[in-house]
Amino acid sequence: MKRLFRRQRALVKLIYEVQNETASSAQLRELADRLRHDPEAQKLYVFLMDMHAELILDEEFPTLVEPDLLAPLPEPEAPRPRRRRTRKPISHYLLLTVCYLLPFTVMAYFGYYALQPVPQTQVATLQEMEQGRLISSSEILAEQSPLLTGQRYRLQEGVARLQMNSGATVILESPADFELLHHNGIRLHRGALAAEIVASAVGFVVETPTQRVVDLGTRFGVRVEESGASETHVFHGKVVCAETQTEQADLPPHLLSAGEGIQMSGDGSAAISLTSDENRFSRALQFQARIASLTGALEYRQEMPERLGAGDFTSDSNLSLFLEQKNLELPQDVTVWKIPVIGSGDNPREERTVIPRGTRINVFLLHLDGPHKDAAGNDHPRVALSGSVRFHQSVLGAIKPEKELYATDKTLGRMDVAYDNIEFGQSGRCIDRSDKVELSPDGTELSVAWSLRGGGGIGRDQIRILVEAEE
Repeated sequence: MKRLFRRQRALVKLIYEVQNETASSAQLRELADRLRHDPEAQKLYVFLMDMHAELILDEEFPTLVEPDLLAPLPEPEAPRPRRRRTRKPISHYLLLTVCYLLPFTVMAYFGYYALQPVPQTQVATLQEMEQGRLISSSEILAEQSPLLTGQRYRLQEGVARLQMNSGATVILESPADFELLHHNGIRLHRGALAAEIVASAVGFVVETPTQRVVDLGTRFGVRVEESGASETHVFHGKVVCAETQTEQADLPPHLLSAGEGIQMSGDGSAAISLTSDENRFSRALQFQARIASLTGALEYRQEMPERLGAGDFTSDSNLSLFLEQKNLELPQDVTVWKIPVIGSGDNPREERTVIPRGTRINVFLLHLDGPHKDAAGNDHPRVALSGSVRFHQSVLGAIKPEKELYATDKTLGRMDVAYDNIEFGQSGRCIDRSDKVELSPDGTELSVAWSLRGGGGIGRDQIRILVEAEE
């Protein structure tokens, strides 16, 4: 490690700037780039962040050495023959007095301050809870409460969102037991969390009993079981995972990309590779996407598949709701379909409305494409499904004509998703007149009842839903 420090002096200085919260935007970008592409930088960052957290904990929880009152007393020494005393000068006795009193004075001074209440630092805020109950030292915390280092927190019910001072957002599912290490790190003793990392928070750390996770600019989830075994699932971007067990400390860290996961048991056995599973964090991910509830055959998926053309992503059991954009500021006015309110009639007059430029929105794509053939190669029967989704904010409107869906794929959709099948090209995306879409009177719950024929066609049903984002 000493050789690594000598080779990477500039990187060590850069990491120290980040730890001290004095790094500039350019330095944060430089560190993020190094962590994404340099395995040696990843190893050094993990080591320094671990040391930084331990120093903070040692400072806030000093270990006081108490005397053993039950220890046997030492045996008395045999008397020695007395020497003839010689008279000492007064300066000798003054020096002797100072030498005896100084250590006791210093010990008393530091002992007094060691026993005083430890100053704790606010590094996060309890931003929001949904049917949540967060407790610290038998105190029930309310929303907007400051969260401090040196405290143990327990989420007994519901879901909670923490806003770290670094800019990272952490969603915790109950039951969860955690503490905060610093402005950009958390230690999860039990439970599940989903983290969403912005550029300023690259390098966010999650520690568990069996692993240390370092973010490289991503979205990921971590779950810790009662036994201490933990899993990390990456939904977008990359993370570095390292074993925290002493006997495994020399093993190289694991670099995980989107769609990958890892499990570490802590019993000395090898780490197990996993495929990332959003269902392990469904409550946290829905809360993160500002979805209050789902019913019926409607299923939320945070990550979109690479291809969403006809026949690429099929199901005869669920309607898929994908999050395309979050907190997007509209660059220009957008004309949308004003979804009819429940009870407005079987064939209400179709109305249009304009969402003005500058409005912040969340964009979702609702998708249904049933399989065209069954296992035997025969035409698949008609698929008919229904369900509802309640958002935290109001639904502003939807885009449903096929032409308008294609026109907004690049501005409102995802650049990394192919919305057409290479074999079929552009093929039916809009819903039929018989497909029902309705909105609750308060504008937050969307209900749908869609059907799609089986073999013989290559179309799919889609609408793009625009929901008001939080300020």
